[in-house]
Amino acid sequence: MTFRTACAARVLALAIAGSALAIPAFAQTGTGQPPDGESSSALHNAAYEKGLESAFTTPETIGEMLQCSALWDRWAYAVESAADPAFTQGLREELSAGNANSRKLYWQRLARRNMGEEDSPTYYDKMQARAEEQADKTYAEYVAGSERGMQSMMGWLALC
Repeated sequence: MTFRTACAARVLALAIAGSALAIPAFAQTGTGQPPDGESSSALHNAAYEKGLESAFTTPETIGEMLQCSALWDRWAYAVESAADPAFTQGLREELSAGNANSRKLYWQRLARRNMGEEDSPTYYDKMQARAEEQADKTYAEYVAGSERGMQSMMGWLALC
């Protein structure tokens, strides 16, 4: 897996985060208006369920665990900043902000526990920076509103 430089990814994520919507553009109706929160949460739930069906493995490497932590962090932000209470209330329990914050900490702690004696002290920091970059990229695709972005974000969360 290739990664962009941390600086470029963070700049992109910050630029997009300024205009982040909990309801991505692809979930809008033909009139250009977002559907009600329940419709949007149903789309998210369906994408997450599809990810659960296709998730055959779980994260095993420190980098994968840290990427899961970073993605759950981005998802917690998306849910916490959602303007429509119907959206957040309609989400599966696994996609709640509280669960997202718990999953973030779980994967972060598991990655630390899996550090080997042979791993250098900077290895964790290096892997975390790469995970943050990839999570920024995935989140940026999600926020951009493409169906691919939605599937990617929900698929990763289902894997994690």
